[in-house]
Amino acid sequence: MVGTLSFGQVTLPHYEGFNYASGAPLQTQTGWTLLNTGDDLAIATGNLTYTGLAASTGNKVTFGGAGIDAIKNFTSQNSGTVYYSLLLNISSMAGVTDANGGYFAALTETNTNFAATLWVKRVDDSNFNIGIETRSASAAATTWTSTAYATGQTLFIVVSYTFNPSTSDDVTKLWVNPTPGSAEPTPTITDTHTGTDIGAVTNFLLRQDSVTETPPNMEVDELRIATTWAGVTTANLSVKENQIAGLNIYPNPVTNGKFSISTNANAEKSVVIFDVLGKQVVKTTATETVNVSNLNAGVYIVKIIEEGKTATRKLIIK
Repeated sequence: MVGTLSFGQVTLPHYEGFNYASGAPLQTQTGWTLLNTGDDLAIATGNLTYTGLAASTGNKVTFGGAGIDAIKNFTSQNSGTVYYSLLLNISSMAGVTDANGGYFAALTETNTNFAATLWVKRVDDSNFNIGIETRSASAAATTWTSTAYATGQTLFIVVSYTFNPSTSDDVTKLWVNPTPGSAEPTPTITDTHTGTDIGAVTNFLLRQDSVTETPPNMEVDELRIATTWAGVTTANLSVKENQIAGLNIYPNPVTNGKFSISTNANAEKSVVIFDVLGKQVVKTTATETVNVSNLNAGVYIVKIIEEGKTATRKLIIK
């Protein structure tokens, strides 16, 4: 696998509403990094919705069959439990002939070191099972739901990965359609692990495999990643990223070696700037003005933290 542009880590809890232009490739959007080659993970107009969850924002992502994969990098986690949730709609399982199914989402430490892989497997053209695997991408080790889920419906999926203290004992759990806002219930299925534990998880992966493993038309929306159950399942799933009220960065593009940040709170801010390779190039604190006169012309990402709230913005320096 080959990576390309990266714009730095997001902090947890993180919300991804796919608020990008319809028709745009997901893998070129801020925070997402390209893996592999082929057709795009494409942004599509509209949303998936699920009863009990807050109204979706932005758009959704569509994909299927063989093609490009993409990862979103987040603050590294190597203990406790990491959760991710998403809304999933699969329109058909036609052509998915691989009896082992395929996985389309995961947590990763590197581009080849996966955890908490999320699988689907054809029952017939209109029904499928859902599976999870704690550490490998091996179908032989996957635990599957006994329930077959119908195509054409939106499912609320939650997956967790727990780092346990001994070796070869990490655990992945899956919930299908848990009640939003409820306490963590008994999982739909649990997958235990007897191989090498992963060192940490640092990315979320969306994956296209082959036309015989990945359904021809999948839709994913409302992705959340957190270290608590409530962080990915509360009924009012508000945006956790880009929540600094009144945030404005100006001038942008920068032409004189500095830019200003204004917010409603006007409090001291932690400011970190990343280049297009994800390398941190500036780290400072500021109330208003940030000096970037030592940076070359180009595109950067600014991460701002103010009073515990986080936002990211694209910055252009001329």
